[in-house]
Amino acid sequence: MSEQEEHIKGFLNSSTYDQLSANQQKHAQNILTRFNKYMTEEHQLDDTAWTPQAVQQVMVGQFIADPALTNSFGIAVAPVLKAYQKFLGNKQLGAIENAIDEQRPVMNKCRKAHQTLAELNGEPQKAAASDPKNHEAPQKDQPAKEPASEELKQPTAPVKLIPAGKMKQEITRIKKEVTTAPEFKEKELSIADQQYLVAEFLQLMYQECHQGINQWRFADLQLVLGMMMPLDPNITKLEILNIVPTAQALFDYLKRTDQIDMDQYRVALKSIAHMQTSQNMLASMERRQRTTQLMLSYIQSQGVDTDNVNKTEKWMDAHQSQVATFMRSILSPWGEYERQQLHKRQQTTRQPVPVEKDRQLLRKKRVPQGIKFSKKRRKKRKK
Repeated sequence: MSEQEEHIKGFLNSSTYDQLSANQQKHAQNILTRFNKYMTEEHQLDDTAWTPQAVQQVMVGQFIADPALTNSFGIAVAPVLKAYQKFLGNKQLGAIENAIDEQRPVMNKCRKAHQTLAELNGEPQKAAASDPKNHEAPQKDQPAKEPASEELKQPTAPVKLIPAGKMKQEITRIKKEVTTAPEFKEKELSIADQQYLVAEFLQLMYQECHQGINQWRFADLQLVLGMMMPLDPNITKLEILNIVPTAQALFDYLKRTDQIDMDQYRVALKSIAHMQTSQNMLASMERRQRTTQLMLSYIQSQGVDTDNVNKTEKWMDAHQSQVATFMRSILSPWGEYERQQLHKRQQTTRQPVPVEKDRQLLRKKRVPQGIKFSKKRRKKRKK
């Protein structure tokens, strides 16, 4: 048993653990096993050396990327992590607690995004990851279970962003190289359309997710490629169908030219592995329908049967803020377009509806004439 497993076992038998709620205790072992694994793999830190920055990065990385993780799991993460660090006596406890509280809303947004994409792609959720029976904390005096194996490492590149001007130069450079790189040859899209998608992807990852090349995280790759880009007001249906092939060509090119490392390459490929099905569906719709479909997929990912209209409306009424937050996140890059559309709708509503007049009323009418009698008629009357 490793030192970290010994720490988890000690925590599960401590008075600190006893102060947790029933839900938190139920998920504690799974949370700590997963978190310690990714903290070690991504930051080479054991559980007594966590830093606030490293904690925030792990919270929104592969740790929370499994679509099968339930809402109750997400609710339990923050209190369990804080209690565990308190138990271990971390010298930066106050800063770590603040970092956890600050990152918790972002973490839950990432978890829900994974569920939404899984629902869109029709992927079966792995029951083992979310079923509490498989991860219940052991009773006292029982050994902790061995940690389950996980899929991929997140990129270990530094998180410091390059300046916006430098990123603009990088995007311009890569766009030029798209014209000659073999990875982009003989594709369904023209080179100009592939350049458009490549530039938009790189810009959105930088602008919306604050990640440069070789810093991309699984959740954000799926958010940008699977939800933000299909809602671009200027994107064509053919371009939506080719988001995945173009992204793969970009990842292959960046790996071949050593601009991303192997860990980043694997995470990038995994993010698009099952995305084409949802892109095909979104490409068959108009933009407003795409927005509605993404919202419905999000609601389905929360366990709601959207075929039942009454249940869906009831759930939406009870979770208006939650739905609004999700929709703002995927529409964020297109805010100006949305404002323009809203303005147009408001202008249309304010303008009075013209009343169409009867064409017969508009017809030029003759001036009424007095009655005329024929000459014969007038002569007879004189007699």
